[in-house]
Amino acid sequence: MQHAMVSVATGVLSPLLGKLSALVEKEYAQLKGVRKETISLQEELRSMNALLERLAAEDDPDVQVKEWRNQIRDLSYDIEDCVDDFLRRVEHDHGSKKPDVGFFQKNISKLKALGARHDIAEKIRELKARVDDVSKRRSRYNFEGASSSAGPAAAAVPIDPRLPALYATAPGSLVGIDGPREEIIKLLTEGEGELGNTRLMVVSIVGFGGLGKTTLASEVYRELGEQFDCRVIVSVSQSPDIIKIITKILSRAKGQPSHMYDARDQQDLIEELRSYLLHKRYFLVIDDIWDKHVWEVISCAFPDNNHGSRVITTTRVESVARACCIHRRECIYKMNPLNGEDSRRLFFNRIFGSQGACPSELQEVSSKILRKCGGLPLAIITIASLLASQAGEVKEYWEYLQNSMGSIVGTDCSLEVMRQILNLSYKNLPPHLKTCFLYLGAYPEDTEVWRDDLVRQWAAEGFVGRMPVGAVGVAVNCFNELVNRSMVQPVKIDYNGEVLSCRVHDMMLDLIIRKYSAEENFLTVVEHSQEIKIRGWTHSVRRLFHLSDAAERRRDMRIAAVDIDPSKLRSFSTLGSSTLGHIPPLSELKFIRVLILEFLFPTKASDARTVNLTAICKLFQLRYLKIRSEVAMLLPTQIRALQHLETLEIVSPRKKMSIALPSDVAQLPCLSYLSILPCMASLPDDIGAMRCLRSLASIVLEENSLDIIRGLRHLTNLKELYVRVPVDDRFVETAEARVDVLYSSLPEHGDCKLYLTAWSPWAWFPVVPQWVGRLEKLYSLEIGVEELCREGVAVLAGLPALVRLDLWIRAAPREGIVIAGTGFPVLKHLIVTCRALRLTFEAGAMPRLQKLKLEFNADGAAAEQGGCDNNALAGVEHLSGLKEIYARIGGFGRRTAVSALRDAIGLHPSRPRVDIICMQGRYG
Repeated sequence: MQHAMVSVATGVLSPLLGKLSALVEKEYAQLKGVRKETISLQEELRSMNALLERLAAEDDPDVQVKEWRNQIRDLSYDIEDCVDDFLRRVEHDHGSKKPDVGFFQKNISKLKALGARHDIAEKIRELKARVDDVSKRRSRYNFEGASSSAGPAAAAVPIDPRLPALYATAPGSLVGIDGPREEIIKLLTEGEGELGNTRLMVVSIVGFGGLGKTTLASEVYRELGEQFDCRVIVSVSQSPDIIKIITKILSRAKGQPSHMYDARDQQDLIEELRSYLLHKRYFLVIDDIWDKHVWEVISCAFPDNNHGSRVITTTRVESVARACCIHRRECIYKMNPLNGEDSRRLFFNRIFGSQGACPSELQEVSSKILRKCGGLPLAIITIASLLASQAGEVKEYWEYLQNSMGSIVGTDCSLEVMRQILNLSYKNLPPHLKTCFLYLGAYPEDTEVWRDDLVRQWAAEGFVGRMPVGAVGVAVNCFNELVNRSMVQPVKIDYNGEVLSCRVHDMMLDLIIRKYSAEENFLTVVEHSQEIKIRGWTHSVRRLFHLSDAAERRRDMRIAAVDIDPSKLRSFSTLGSSTLGHIPPLSELKFIRVLILEFLFPTKASDARTVNLTAICKLFQLRYLKIRSEVAMLLPTQIRALQHLETLEIVSPRKKMSIALPSDVAQLPCLSYLSILPCMASLPDDIGAMRCLRSLASIVLEENSLDIIRGLRHLTNLKELYVRVPVDDRFVETAEARVDVLYSSLPEHGDCKLYLTAWSPWAWFPVVPQWVGRLEKLYSLEIGVEELCREGVAVLAGLPALVRLDLWIRAAPREGIVIAGTGFPVLKHLIVTCRALRLTFEAGAMPRLQKLKLEFNADGAAAEQGGCDNNALAGVEHLSGLKEIYARIGGFGRRTAVSALRDAIGLHPSRPRVDIICMQGRYG
């Protein structure tokens, strides 16, 4: 392989071979017998690794071969743990020496090192004996496997530009959706205005997994949503937490954080949601219901209030659909597979960009492949993405793929057919992508997974190699490969076409779970009240993910119920816990690489209000640490022992105060991502020593000296810098000087993106400060002003590198905001939040703007101050690059404002996506 990587097929054998080589080369192995045993062990493992890589390509290896493979893979982890522990002990003893120690102390240090070497000698002999035993079993078989694929490519892998259109929601962009959408809309709106149609109506979409039920429901939701006072879409999934579902509906409907409802029980939540919806015309989409009991409970919160409210449910189970519709069969919509024409269009659009671009020699084999897909959109996209990922259009490969799909012509849609197609795509992944793909099983169903979190976890685990620099870049390539192959579905896509987050289709997640639990023993997931007894298992648990929920917290479940050996864990994650009783003792996680902890606000007065995390400083192999806590944390004061730490992220959404960093954080040589939110107390004095740092968030200028700020110039690898500028009387006078020092201290290479936040809900600048105009490298600006005048617009328009602008305007404008045809040369995302809107774009304005988001009031009070009228958004047709418009409108005149806004947008020649929501209450 190109890089030494941890693999689901070979375990840690590849990186282990490199460590054994280093061990032989150093003086550690000079002890009698150690060098010889180490070289012999290395040679044996190298042969085994080559064979395991060949076996990874086998479709269905013999059961005894699987057992041999599992034993070797598990043994490789134990050997690496042994080597890592030895190196840590030796390096620790060496590092603890002081230049002025006396004769006695020097000899004590030598004795410690000698003891460590004797230990490693004995352990290597034991491990060599285990390898010899396992090796004898190999001789009984003659394995003839295919050669494995190479590791991740070094060249950048971009997102296939044809792919985002498959997940877009612009009119006409989704294949085969128009007819079904119109039928559902007709069901929901037929007879509207008549007395009988004011009753609550439930329409249920039922069909096999992968048919596009969620896409259809989302399209109807987007089309009709603005007609309702309140609208929410929420997913239930196969393992539902009813409290969490109701909490999501309530928090999204009221626009409040979900943690505000943590202490409520099920009945309280139902009553509060019912009370809130009682006098509103609401529209809800309840996606992916598997059990009619779930519907019977949550539907208690949906009052039939004679306001014409509507609910859409989706399900795979017909009895559930009947229960949702109270056995009104006319309200059940059965999803059908795509017809032949739509199937071909979807297939060829994904591979070639259009149906007519398919070469004639591939027409016949394409038809055979499509017949086997049975009109299932997920199957078609998955197979098409697999073909699109191959270089060139080789007919032989298409025929091979078609034959590999098996004989399913003429069969009905079934779970096994879909599994067969998805499994074929999995088997065609290179080994390193299989490993990355299976790791997605750590995330709960329907979770939005952020790319940056995922790729840093892959890098920390060694899935993409242990390179000095660039591992995260290689991991991003792997992520893009999975997107291009449709193994994951894009959720958020930025202005440059990069996928920022993804979601795993539940059919794909089913495949992952079967692979890692039944076949690969790759990771272990504990969900809700489930208990897993691991004692007696043949293979040790290396990755453990605990997914808690609100109900479980009330039962005071403990992760200790799961019988594990903490010292063998490489990754551990707990989501939804409230005390340290939910996790193994931190000090026992000796070889942990990835540690993700979440502590929710305590639900009982007796719960601990502070979590003690000081033992983290002993996790010498830790590479990725993320903590999200809504309670007070006791962090270690020093973490210099974490010499491998690459990511340090601490989020405390409930804390007003900033979070203090350990005093020696600058002594971490590998730290590349440092994020403390909402902000860190201050940067370390020696911030300039953190040469590997690539992303730094979030620093407050007021709390750092000018000398510390100047130290940023030494961070030559810095790519992202997030800065907060406090707006208060103490700081306003010195803000300009500090910002100037900051700007002059940015790394000179010019690649660093500066993200600046200059406002808070309690403090606003009177106008746009003039010093903002001097920030020529400013990439993103979030700023709040009391008033936006022409001079302020000119300052912002002159920023040559500004890509994102989030503008808060407190006072209703005395005059309209006019965006001239010059300025804002690279702006792609504009957000405007104000009490009243009067925004005009002149010809040539914002030539690269793609996303426009507006939040404003529309009522008499706003109109008296020059507020929303028919010219609230004028000249939008001049925004030539515009793709999406979002509007959130409050106030009593919002219905009229929606009509005026749609008329203005209707003038745009490119028909951008439009999403308008009428909000309760007013902005400002």
